[in-house]
Amino acid sequence: MPRTKFQTFEENPVMRLLQGKCDIEHGFSFYYFKTGNTVQDLMHALKYKGIIKVGEEFGQIIGQHLSRNKRYKSIDYVIPLPLHISKKRLRGYNQCDSIAQSIASKLNTVFENKMVIRIKATASQTTKSHFERHENADKIFKIKRPEIFENKSVLLIDDVITTGSTLSSLAAEFNTIPNCKVYVGTIAIAN
Repeated sequence: MPRTKFQTFEENPVMRLLQGKCDIEHGFSFYYFKTGNTVQDLMHALKYKGIIKVGEEFGQIIGQHLSRNKRYKSIDYVIPLPLHISKKRLRGYNQCDSIAQSIASKLNTVFENKMVIRIKATASQTTKSHFERHENADKIFKIKRPEIFENKSVLLIDDVITTGSTLSSLAAEFNTIPNCKVYVGTIAIAN
C-alpha cells in the first residue's frame, strides 16, 4: 500500500487542508485513499463490515512509526473522532476507537474516548461539496471537561481526511483550551 510519509514532513497536504481553519502543531495521513485501492477496501471493511481488527492493525503500524518520531513523543492523549450517539447505536461501534487505542498503546500514552462528544448528527459528507462539508461540520463537538486538557498535547484521530472540515471542527474546540497543543492524524487522505 502506498504510504505518504507525511508524519516526517514539516509541511504536507494535511497541514495545508487545515490551514486557516484551526491551529495544529502537526498533522499527517499515513496512506493514500483512492477508488478501488487496497486502502479503500480495508477502510470499507472497518467502517461498514465491523472488522475492527483492520483498525487495530492500522493503529499498530501508525503507532510504531510515530513512536520513532520525536515530534509525537510528547503526546498526552490520543482521542478518536467521536460519532454521534445515533450513528454509534446504528453501527454498534466507532471505527476510530480501535485505531486510536492501538496508536495510544504504541506511544505509551492515554487513549481517551469519553471526554469529547458529537452534539450534532450530520449526514454523510461523501457526496457534499467543499462548502457543504464545512457548513455540515461547524460546531458539532463538545469537550466535557476541557480543563483536563490544559497544558497537554492531544492527537486527534480520524479514518480518512477529504476536505478537513470535520477534523478542523474538533481541533478548533481544542484550540479554545489554554495551552493545549493539537496534532491530527488519519489512516488515509482522499485525493
